[in-house]
Amino acid sequence: MMHKTGYVPTLSPQPMTASGSDDLRLEDAASGAADAAPMLRTLAGDPRMIVLRGTLLALVRRDGRDLTARQLTAFLTVYMDETTHTVSSLAELLHISRPGVTRIMDRLVQFDLVSREEDREDRRRVLVRRTTRGAAFFRELVNISRGVVVDESEREHRSAVA
Repeated sequence: MMHKTGYVPTLSPQPMTASGSDDLRLEDAASGAADAAPMLRTLAGDPRMIVLRGTLLALVRRDGRDLTARQLTAFLTVYMDETTHTVSSLAELLHISRPGVTRIMDRLVQFDLVSREEDREDRRRVLVRRTTRGAAFFRELVNISRGVVVDESEREHRSAVA
């Protein structure tokens, strides 16, 4: 299903706490409920959110061009999936129109993070390929994420000792 520009999904995720036992709903926290602050603190303390925030913070602070959330998601999909993607398969997977994915690919190609290749079996299809520079950026992201995990583990250890 393709979504129109400006589409914002309703956020009703599965529980996001580390234990997975609390039924925390993001729309409850965002609605101004009286208990929103403790709920948001719990969500903010989730190790996955800490790694995500730390990774994105490191990306924003470094020199170089920034990727939008959609560009980063498309990039990660190309590098983390074993299958070779096409513009159409990314559009379907990401719930973005094909022209939207084409614009994302334009930017990723401009940064040399992916390349486009015509499918030899079906010239109508455009294959999205990994590049050397993109692989280096992916390794950088992994290292940043691992650093965030180590930093958070050290912080927890220091606070437990104190």
